[in-house]
Amino acid sequence: MNHSIRNASLGLGLALALAAAQAPAATLTLPLGGLKSGASIGNYFDGFGDNVPTDGIGPDLGILFSSNATAQKAGTTSTSDGRFENEPSTQGEVLFFSSAGGTMNVPNGFFGLSFDYSVSGNNSNLGSTSAYQSATVDLWSGLNGTGTMLDALTLTPVTNPVACANHGDVYCNWSLATTGATNIGKVESVTFGATSAAALTEFDDVQLNTVPLPAAAWLMVSGLAGLGGFMRRRRAAG
Repeated sequence: MNHSIRNASLGLGLALALAAAQAPAATLTLPLGGLKSGASIGNYFDGFGDNVPTDGIGPDLGILFSSNATAQKAGTTSTSDGRFENEPSTQGEVLFFSSAGGTMNVPNGFFGLSFDYSVSGNNSNLGSTSAYQSATVDLWSGLNGTGTMLDALTLTPVTNPVACANHGDVYCNWSLATTGATNIGKVESVTFGATSAAALTEFDDVQLNTVPLPAAAWLMVSGLAGLGGFMRRRRAAG
């Protein structure tokens, strides 16, 4: 390899390495704050309306929920699913599934997930939490919980829960669940709680990573492949 090709190779390698280090993750946060309490979300985040006409048309984010997914507003009544406190996102509203097996479909796919969750049994108002430790949120390669299970996030109640400040509240201790920096591949659906614990858990600050983590690495591979082709053409011409 002559000096010009060697220098070009080093320069390209450094540029692509820098791009890999600086490639930002595009994060989409589920914007629950504007819905009426108890609204069935459905296709609201796919550019349609929910079951509350005054909520209007939702943002076209390409996210669809099963019919048992609702938005719950904090402090609505002492007997509703709005009995939550200390909400990490401070949106004033959380995601709740009225029965087991709630589903979120994202046909365009995403590559990572994080959320905060609160299990109703993880505070002193309801006592023991051991019954809920087997619940998971599962990530799938296909829609509606089909294809390959790419990851499973366990919903484990906090070890030392604090009591809710308001009488009647049952969701006030929150934990973070995330796929982290692991390359799990393209996800098209999420099933929230394959057990009955789904109806005893509320979710907040749901964030989807819409950019694959190794995108910059693929860019580097493509660049080096192109450089290899350039070098072969130089040798053939010489």
